[in-house]
Amino acid sequence: MQRWTACLLVVVIALLSGCAKGGDETEQSEAPSSLAASEGNGEKGSMGRYLEHEITLPEAMLHSEYTQRHYMQRLDSGELAVMDTANGMYLSKDQGATWEPKETPWLETYCSNAYISMIALSPDGGAAVIYSSFEETESGDIYDAYVPQYCYVDADGNVKEFTWESKENYIYQFWFGKDGRLYAYTIQGEVYEMDLEGETHKELFQMEGLSEYVCFTKQYMVIFGTRDVVVYDIQGGMLAKEDKILQDFVKDNVGSNKNVDANSYRVVAAEGEQENVIYVAYSGGVYRHVIGGAAMEQVMDGTMNSLGNPMMLLEGFLVLPDNEFIIFYQEPKLCHYIFDPDIPSVPEEEISIYSLEENYTIRQAVSLFQREHPEVYIRYEVGLTKDTALTAEDALKNLNTRLMSGSGPSLLVLDKLPADSYQEKGMLTDLSGIVYDMKENKLFSNLLDACRDEGKLFYVPVRFQLPLLVGDKEELAHIKDLSSLADAVEKLRKENEKGGIIGLLTEEEVLRTLLMTSSGAWIDKKNKALNEEKLTDFLVQARRIYQAEIAGYSKEELEDYQENYQEQWNTGPASEEMPYAVASTHAVDIAREAQKVGVGLSYGMNCEFNLISTLANQKEDFDYQLWQGQVEKGFLPVGMVGICEGAEKNPLVLEFFHFLYSETVQDLDMLTGFPVNETSFASLKENPRPEEEAAGIVLVGDSAEDIFSLEVQWSSEKDFARLLGYVKEITNVCERDRRIEELVCEIGAKVLHGSEEPEEAVAEIVKKASIYLAE
Repeated sequence: MQRWTACLLVVVIALLSGCAKGGDETEQSEAPSSLAASEGNGEKGSMGRYLEHEITLPEAMLHSEYTQRHYMQRLDSGELAVMDTANGMYLSKDQGATWEPKETPWLETYCSNAYISMIALSPDGGAAVIYSSFEETESGDIYDAYVPQYCYVDADGNVKEFTWESKENYIYQFWFGKDGRLYAYTIQGEVYEMDLEGETHKELFQMEGLSEYVCFTKQYMVIFGTRDVVVYDIQGGMLAKEDKILQDFVKDNVGSNKNVDANSYRVVAAEGEQENVIYVAYSGGVYRHVIGGAAMEQVMDGTMNSLGNPMMLLEGFLVLPDNEFIIFYQEPKLCHYIFDPDIPSVPEEEISIYSLEENYTIRQAVSLFQREHPEVYIRYEVGLTKDTALTAEDALKNLNTRLMSGSGPSLLVLDKLPADSYQEKGMLTDLSGIVYDMKENKLFSNLLDACRDEGKLFYVPVRFQLPLLVGDKEELAHIKDLSSLADAVEKLRKENEKGGIIGLLTEEEVLRTLLMTSSGAWIDKKNKALNEEKLTDFLVQARRIYQAEIAGYSKEELEDYQENYQEQWNTGPASEEMPYAVASTHAVDIAREAQKVGVGLSYGMNCEFNLISTLANQKEDFDYQLWQGQVEKGFLPVGMVGICEGAEKNPLVLEFFHFLYSETVQDLDMLTGFPVNETSFASLKENPRPEEEAAGIVLVGDSAEDIFSLEVQWSSEKDFARLLGYVKEITNVCERDRRIEELVCEIGAKVLHGSEEPEEAVAEIVKKASIYLAE
């Protein structure tokens, strides 16, 4: 029952070597806009825009042997300091034009016998460090991450160890204020002021959730936590009144759980030049805010620079004089943003691309193209954003109205859009000739052929996902389709009275997992009708699988799981992104002996297919193979991009379309799916970080004995060849109609728990779907 992903018990470890005035004045007005440069009004004709200039980092940091966490601080001297644990500290007096190393002998001392988890840099050049010492064990040197130690290093390199009484409530982060005072934040949410000279520390306040990022003004400490934005009045020695404007802005744009990973952030902030003004940066841009003020003023649009690139994770942010910014990205990459008042705020040349929901790969491609072509603006429109009140139907109506009037976008991402309807109405361009001309980008021909409709090609996926079956080698040999899968699950249940068989414990999990490779067989597009025979068989087999699965659990266990399931997902409609529909999730549960077989999607190499192939090589009875539901040899397309009729005449549209399938985009390490570019796919054969030790997973259950660990190796040449063989074997698209799928999940649940027969449910589904299919 301890679903390792649903219960968030997974720890993925990269085993790296080395180491205004007071807040009560809520009606305070914003400072005049003349005090801060801002990018026009976002309309053509307005002037002024921030331009991104990359600062060349020290050579050692750019070519570090291991992935590093990076730190940045603007010193009291005016120098810019950057640092990582492998290469030490570098200083620049000219905003990064040149760098000089600063000796940090203490860092070498700690790296040789400890793992450094966090460093805070002081404005005077000192540092506060959290580390864990290596200990000698029978299996070699390890470090105890649960017994952290702490020290302060002054600007001259003198080290002072801190004494901290509690091992359970350990210090999670250090922060330095503008005046050099040091603050500590504990894992239980307590914030302390530390005495650098003695052994004392003073508790200031306690907050809920974890701290993610903190910035200081002379008067305030602003903490961006996983639950709230907390403002503490340093001068008054008390929590300030809630800054609701800032709180709502962060919640609406970034969400309540902000952290991307342990070493980066989704939101960063820094003090501006004016009193009690902070600047907040996230993927949408940079915003100016007076603490306690009534507005968030956008000063830089993130869509036109690296901020909008979802793979450019944030590590640090500084505001320089004259409203210039420096942002440290995890790549590592350091960028300087300078306002130019003499260029248009929006480039004169513009193309637009639309998707109903935000697509990670498309967002990445837009950002990269924008960076290479600053003279072009790509407007990426998302129909259903986090803050919209629109329903999917409302968004579709709005889009359809624009398409019919000729004011629609240049390109469409057709995922969850009625692609067949657009084809019939002549709204999409036949891409056959356009794709044929992409001689520099060789795409898998079998995937393109699978996407053709009566010889025409109206969309090309940017990525694709592969359905896999995992489990006992002997059992897999007999599973060919839904019926034989149901046979296997029932057989295994007879042999195993208790516990999981296929790892799917709710009606929704069973239906949504199985329909991914079956729903494409339900619709007769020519006759605009449902295939009742296929749909009936689907529900029959799904019921067999569900009933056999739940037979191994008590009523109390099932109710407990259902309660946890609803709490975890708080579901709107679930989707293939859910962990229960991921092949590697099932593979791990099979290895943990929590289930016997599993079906799900494989969408990438790193800790995904690599994990499956690692288990196959370590366990003789474990295997994997291509999974086929009712769609034979099918795959799931991701990011199905089409060009609206007439837009292909615009050379910029064609250039961007070609760019989507270039190695620049296709080579990116993204877990949204495998690349459709053959050369990019072939590059997955080689481990991109061979110098690093293997990644690993550790799963912790309710007891100390319930621990599962696995060192994940990069797939062997044999396993990669097998994966490539599967890719070349697939010949059909698992087409999805979300409205039909929602009907099947809603009504089909009655079949699975036995309150309705499959034939009755299919009749109800057909009746409700008839009007929609006829439209």
